[in-house]
Amino acid sequence: MQHLAGIIAILAVFSIPLVAIVGSFYLKLQKLKISQNGDGDTVKDLRQQVGHLMAENDEVKDRLKNLEHILSDESRRINIDYEKEQIKVDQQNKFEL
Repeated sequence: MQHLAGIIAILAVFSIPLVAIVGSFYLKLQKLKISQNGDGDTVKDLRQQVGHLMAENDEVKDRLKNLEHILSDESRRINIDYEKEQIKVDQQNKFEL
């Protein structure tokens, strides 16, 4: 259950910038539609912006895959019960000195 919550948290963190990027692109697109006077350059600019956004989206997807791999790697997990026991032992040893 904790594993699922971690993945959901990561997805939420990375979905906010993606929504912001897509939202800003949509606003720019609407502004260009309003101000467009049959200009061919705006279509070229839009295609270039879409290309940049798609590349950035692919980069974010790759980073998300890497984070999911890191979180799901069993060898990197911390055994909470073991760590709690070690803290107790350390505290007991500290007072015995």
